[in-house]
Amino acid sequence: MSKTINILNAKILLNEAFIEGGIHISFGKIKKIGKKASLPKADENINAKGLIALPGLIDSHVHLRDMNLFYKEDFYSGTCAAAAGGFTTVLDMPNTIPPTNSIERLKEKMKRAKSKIIVNVGFHALPPKNPFEINEMVKLGVKSFKLYFNSFKNEDLKNSLIKETIKKCAFLNIPLTIHGEDGEKINKIKNLLLNKGKKDLPSFLKAHSKEIEFSGVKKALSLIKKDFKVKAYFCHVTTLKSLKEIKRNNFFVEVSPHHLFLTKEKLLKLKGIALTLPPLRSKHEVKDLWNKTIKGFVDVIGSDHAPHAYKEKVKENFWEIPPGIPGLETTLPLLLTKVNQGEISLKKIVKLLAYNPSKIFNLKFKGELKEGFDADITLISLKKRFKIESEKFFSKAKYSPFNGFKCVGKPVKTIVSGRLIMNDGEIVAGKGSGFILGEV
Repeated sequence: MSKTINILNAKILLNEAFIEGGIHISFGKIKKIGKKASLPKADENINAKGLIALPGLIDSHVHLRDMNLFYKEDFYSGTCAAAAGGFTTVLDMPNTIPPTNSIERLKEKMKRAKSKIIVNVGFHALPPKNPFEINEMVKLGVKSFKLYFNSFKNEDLKNSLIKETIKKCAFLNIPLTIHGEDGEKINKIKNLLLNKGKKDLPSFLKAHSKEIEFSGVKKALSLIKKDFKVKAYFCHVTTLKSLKEIKRNNFFVEVSPHHLFLTKEKLLKLKGIALTLPPLRSKHEVKDLWNKTIKGFVDVIGSDHAPHAYKEKVKENFWEIPPGIPGLETTLPLLLTKVNQGEISLKKIVKLLAYNPSKIFNLKFKGELKEGFDADITLISLKKRFKIESEKFFSKAKYSPFNGFKCVGKPVKTIVSGRLIMNDGEIVAGKGSGFILGEV
């Protein structure tokens, strides 16, 4: 690894404005940004002519699986997918097998990840059974504690552990991440339909309607708004009504690319391949969500990268199909295509995929191209044209509802802590060369 690197001839997004110049990197940090003549000499030069340098992108919502779900994805394949998609940092969700819900399991997951990852990886956690473990888990590096309201029954909401988790998150300034669907209503509708032998897609959608989502959001808000000091972050919001209610209470909104680009019609056509939670919505809802995103009412775009084995996604019983699609390798190209179409600015994308997540999840020295910050850099081309081909994904999930989409704009080089890890679609980093965001 070169101790010093110069990225030359790039167009650099700096302080919300573009400059022509270069970036001098020394021992994994950005030391100087400026014109070529002003940069110190380096051990290695990277010619970025025709490319735009962005802060290393952050995906705050991924499921890297591994552990007992390694057949769906593992820390190596998942972080290769991240690098290929232009992401230098990802935050892994806790609903693994076994779940990330204790100090011991967090340490085990970190240790396992350390030998495989090639990008920066942080971890979300579930509330531990012993709330006294929360402080130690935060010291180890946990980035949030997640509450899955889609799995809660009404009596669960009275659980002292949930309330204690909310209080501790507020005190420690750690975000509370939330899946906002109403588990009580989901189970009632599901059981009613199953008793009638209903296992088709329309039946599944009845249990996951936009009304079910809004009800879950309202339940979450009623529980957390008693303590407004907590930083609540609502994952994969899909409807205007839910978004407005969350923002009215001054909490964070995340949306996922599939809810911005795909409609219910795609789900009806592709069935399990396009099945996610919450499910894809109507054209009207998608249009509203996109408008709110470009107008600044959305805080973060998270891919909700959720890979599964193909055979699991094509089952006939929709209650048995695991929800989720791979998103790490499609998110940025889809958004860059919208940049080329004049529908969103590159500055806005950087805010949604770098700056905002770095601030919300307390990721120090990340999210900006700034002297003294980590040399995490995504170099993109706005001119490269290509077609999404899911069989070529680095992810183990070789399917996508975006398969065949034509894109204009692509990540070309991904740099993590001053090291080139992806170059023109090829992974050039060694297994285990990435970094855990926390103590191992």
